Amino acid sequence: MADRQMLLDLAHAPSLTREDLIVTGANRDAAALVDRWPAWASPFAVITGGPGSGKTHLASVWQSVSGAHMLADPQRPSPSDLDAAQAATPVLCDGLMPDGLDEAAFFHLLNAVRGAGGSILITAETAPSGWPLATPDLTSRFRAATVANLGLPDDDLLRAVAVKLFADRQVAVDPAVVAYLLPRLERSLSSLADIVVRLDELALARKMSITRPLAAEVLHDLGDRDQPGLGL
Repeated sequence: MADRQMLLDLAHAPSLTREDLIVTGANRDAAALVDRWPAWASPFAVITGGPGSGKTHLASVWQSVSGAHMLADPQRPSPSDLDAAQAATPVLCDGLMPDGLDEAAFFHLLNAVRGAGGSILITAETAPSGWPLATPDLTSRFRAATVANLGLPDDDLLRAVAVKLFADRQVAVDPAVVAYLLPRLERSLSSLADIVVRLDELALARKMSITRPLAAEVLHDLGDRDQPGLGL
């Protein structure tokens, strides 16, 4: 048990490499965009998708391949971000939100990227065409970007990621348990990761295997917590 606990401690941090990226119809366009770099049609690229759709994994893959400089604050580019762009270093902006964006600073950043022949990858929940920006020239820059949208994770992606998450924690799970879980979970990779952690920790505490009844218990507990006044 102690040996397994040590393995679990080592496996808690998710691996965000290209080898760990599972590609299905839900993320194929975005993965292809990352793989095409540096042969992009535009110096600006945007990957969109809701929470838990896998944007950060793709951003991490691209950063590893490109050696990109990452903005510390995706809303407010700093002088060091501008310096990197002017030096033609690829730039990563993970988690841009149009509300509260420093439009002047971002306009200068995009101009620096283009002027130096560099590239920038931006991740956001929505596409630039719907961003309520006050700077027409910045709107024009963003709308010139290549956009790839991440759809909701499909069954193939969820199933493959579930198997991998359990394997990362040194746990073998009956495929029937995974099949039971998938239609009962929110369709996001973050929700899937959360349920895997909860199941493994409970099974470890009880010194038992992960079974369908255990999965049903954890799902019931999560459902109660989501409803005010229940499960307290």
